[in-house]
Amino acid sequence: MARYSIYDYTRHAYDYYEAPGPGGTHAGSPPAPRANGDLGASPERASWKLPMGARKVGSGELPQGRIASLDGADATWDPTTALTLAAVAYLAWRMFR
Repeated sequence: MARYSIYDYTRHAYDYYEAPGPGGTHAGSPPAPRANGDLGASPERASWKLPMGARKVGSGELPQGRIASLDGADATWDPTTALTLAAVAYLAWRMFR
């Protein structure tokens, strides 16, 4: 199980999440900032995407595992969502051509 930490700015603490996948802080390649030419990046833009199916397991003052962001959650490319978007795009194409 991989562990992710998401900072809650209102409580000034980290929420911990666990998701299936490789454990360890440095497994896999780190995310890249999502804009070219920016000097630095906000935590929401440069953090790991919280995987689908992650569940909250606690909170604390210090991060554990990978730093993640709810804004970066990988909901767009869930297989079901991607298939739904493709079907809607096809139907729109058929209706408006």
